[in-house]
Amino acid sequence: MGVRGLQSFLESHCGQACYSVNIGKVADEYQRRTGKTPLIVVDGMSCMRKLYGKLNWVCGGQWKGYIEHIQDFYKSLTAHGIVLVLFFDGNTPERKRETWTHRRLENLKDVITYFTIIKSNKELEHGKHFFIPTGLAAFTPLIFKDILGCQVYTCLDECDKAVAEYAKKYGAMGILGQDSDYIIYNTAHYYFSINHLNLETLDTIMYDRNALSRVLHISVDQLPVLSCLIGNDVIRQEDLLLFHQQSLKMSSHHHHRHHNRPPPEILIPKVATFINTQPSMDHLLQQLPLLARVVFRDEGRAHLLVEGIKMYQLDIDGPDEFTQKIEDTSGLDIMERVRLRHVDSQLGRHLYTILRGEPYESSTTLEDYTSNLPSGAIVFQNLRAKIYRILQKSVKDGWTQVPEWCMYSGSTLKEPDMVDPVELEGGSPSLEELWDGDQDLKWRTFLDSVHPVLNETKIRTLPPHLIVPVAILFYLQCSHPKPILKDWEMNAMMAAFLSPIREDLNQIRAIALPRIDARAVHVAAIFMKGLANFYFLLAACDFPVERKYAVPWAFWDGKVFHHYYLRAKLGAKIDDLCEHKDDILKKFVEMKTLILPHMPPPLPISRTSNSPEHLARTPHGSPKKRHHGLNNTPSTSPPGTPNLEHPTTLAITKNVHGKTPSRGSSPLISPSSPRGGNKSYSKVHKSPQPKSPVAKSSAAKSPVAKSPARSPKKTAS
Repeated sequence: MGVRGLQSFLESHCGQACYSVNIGKVADEYQRRTGKTPLIVVDGMSCMRKLYGKLNWVCGGQWKGYIEHIQDFYKSLTAHGIVLVLFFDGNTPERKRETWTHRRLENLKDVITYFTIIKSNKELEHGKHFFIPTGLAAFTPLIFKDILGCQVYTCLDECDKAVAEYAKKYGAMGILGQDSDYIIYNTAHYYFSINHLNLETLDTIMYDRNALSRVLHISVDQLPVLSCLIGNDVIRQEDLLLFHQQSLKMSSHHHHRHHNRPPPEILIPKVATFINTQPSMDHLLQQLPLLARVVFRDEGRAHLLVEGIKMYQLDIDGPDEFTQKIEDTSGLDIMERVRLRHVDSQLGRHLYTILRGEPYESSTTLEDYTSNLPSGAIVFQNLRAKIYRILQKSVKDGWTQVPEWCMYSGSTLKEPDMVDPVELEGGSPSLEELWDGDQDLKWRTFLDSVHPVLNETKIRTLPPHLIVPVAILFYLQCSHPKPILKDWEMNAMMAAFLSPIREDLNQIRAIALPRIDARAVHVAAIFMKGLANFYFLLAACDFPVERKYAVPWAFWDGKVFHHYYLRAKLGAKIDDLCEHKDDILKKFVEMKTLILPHMPPPLPISRTSNSPEHLARTPHGSPKKRHHGLNNTPSTSPPGTPNLEHPTTLAITKNVHGKTPSRGSSPLISPSSPRGGNKSYSKVHKSPQPKSPVAKSSAAKSPVAKSPARSPKKTAS
């Protein structure tokens, strides 16, 4: 949140402390004047929106386009000799949980608005409408780290203080971000705005703390007091209203017309005038109880002032937890080994925080919370529970449950879900055993966590970049009482993984989507939430699949997926989705064959030969002929209604008895196509019913995904 109203005050009412600069020219002048390499420390979280630009954000993320934007940004800066060091947030501090919850609920309002627009076939407006694609925060650090070779650090909580300390300690030329706290920290002189940055010219605006101090007639070291008396992350502005009204003599007509707060152009100068009546900082710090009596009418709340001021005190003499490099970590305690890899942005942000006993967080995503599709947070909860058991075995002090703050349909975020760790069949190894063990143990643990039978399949023979997406599909379709996706949706997703279009940015740009499908948006969000959870699992297993194959740009583009989704929904056949290329079709069949035999059977639908449902129709209205073969395509229609499955499924059946399939049944004929039909199932593998990891809940007796629209019940605190 930063300092309430300070940025708008600077931009609208304090031109002396907020003015236009060109980062390239500043860097050139800095080098001439100092002879030093210009270092800019970047608040990575605040840059994602600007760097994503005008790419399609609603369909699940355009990763290759996003990488191109970041590469262009990087080249523009390095052309002036600028070196970048980036910091990203870890977990939310518990003192800010209320703020985090409020923002997630506000995000939910935006999501509901966007789906209303999509369902009414109206266009989302660029600039007016935007939502961070699922996974962007999780994988952006790896673009800078693995593709550009930048130094990237992940913090234990919010990164703003680490950015300020690093910039001051290493003499950075400036900071690039968008957080008014950087105006308060006594750190690098140049604080550049990412929101106002022109990525082509490098023009932006700079916030000048020294000029701000001169305008307000206070010293730079008094800025933390200014922040506390305006309202910041520690002291809420609502708790200061009485002080603002009585001590600062601000009457109600000064308040903003939409809320009971004075506007910053009136409040900030008055607070600065009050500070001028106080002793110097050295003496004021000794008299904070007296100040608390004036501000809160309560000396006992002086600790808030202490905490609020301390928040801005930079420790540049202590040990540097970020630049510490240890080549051989095998002799270190597991917690220290994990911390080093966490800080180095290798593991994502969840593993170390869970190991430390902190909660798991899942923000609001682009999911249709009114649909019958479950939320990705719930779909992958059982997978996380298995990861928690691995981590639990490496915790000395021990925790029995993991609190999860997740947004999903029915969640109020008033309290976390308490999730029990789940033991793998055959036992879960500890983190030490995995990190020090052989590849076979890493692979077996990874696959067993996804599904007990996955290790028995040929998934390891797939091309490396297809293993993770196929494993996610396997989990979605085989690890729940019924598949999450319709069969033709799975076909569309596999076609998107294999598509040659995905490799060519020009071809991606040339795709003109005729419309946006609300369910496709939700499906893409589930998949990307799954990828973030799978990365968490892979990190715990010490990456049996290399990191470069577990990132979205290795196999995913949301716009490409949406393109195939719309085609499949209109009835495109498998060969059409594979662009009539034999090599793609061969991989498609291999992937589908791996998944289909292990999908749970559909619920039986009672039909009579004379019922109108007996001849279900295709989307084009032609009756479907009966086909006397096994149909492993699950029905998605409710009992008693026509099965309107689209003719895009691949008829691959499990040869239970080892017999040679009849020549009359082709693997390219869809059971729901005009040449397909329905027949009862033969003996098919039935997935085990997973136990719900949500503790102390009546719902815990049944699988999590059985009732995707309902939230798991909370444990009493």
